[in-house]
Amino acid sequence: MAGDCRCWCGECAYRTPWLTEPGSAGQLAQHYAEQHPDVEPGGRTEYRENEREGAGCVAALAVLFLLLLILATCQYQTGA
Repeated sequence: MAGDCRCWCGECAYRTPWLTEPGSAGQLAQHYAEQHPDVEPGGRTEYRENEREGAGCVAALAVLFLLLLILATCQYQTGA
């Protein structure tokens, strides 16, 4: 399974593949040691967002809306 973190070099365009956070940081440190030996490691860390996050909430809201619609329709029919 692919990781959810990758690091970008602060000195060049290098970036690690998606790995775990320790794996990505280790690869960035190795890159700095080989490519920028006199520079302290820097750059930025990127975290992959889960595309499925929030889908359960949207589904729950849709179900609640449908239930309210059904209840309102039933209440209208019994009152008429």
